[in-house]
Amino acid sequence: MIEEILSRGVCLVEIGGESCAGCHALMPEARAAAQKFDIPFYYLDSGEAGELVEKWEVSAVPSLYLADGGVPFANCRGYQPQEILEYWIEFKLQEHKNGKR
Repeated sequence: MIEEILSRGVCLVEIGGESCAGCHALMPEARAAAQKFDIPFYYLDSGEAGELVEKWEVSAVPSLYLADGGVPFANCRGYQPQEILEYWIEFKLQEHKNGKR
């Protein structure tokens, strides 16, 4: 799955942990927010995605990343309700489209 993420265009990636309640609570909200913007959503367990966790310098779970071709261009940490995620995604996608990082 990691290779698929790295080869895709823009996508939303949640990196969580098996015993992280906030991660599991965030997953459906993040998935719904990604669907609103018609971008793929992926959930990766930090214990199984060690290489990507290191590459993206993940320091806490849950962490959300907007990535393009496997390169993150925005991230946030912690649980966020769907409405806030939608605002964040919309703003960061617009920034990315305009060439800002």
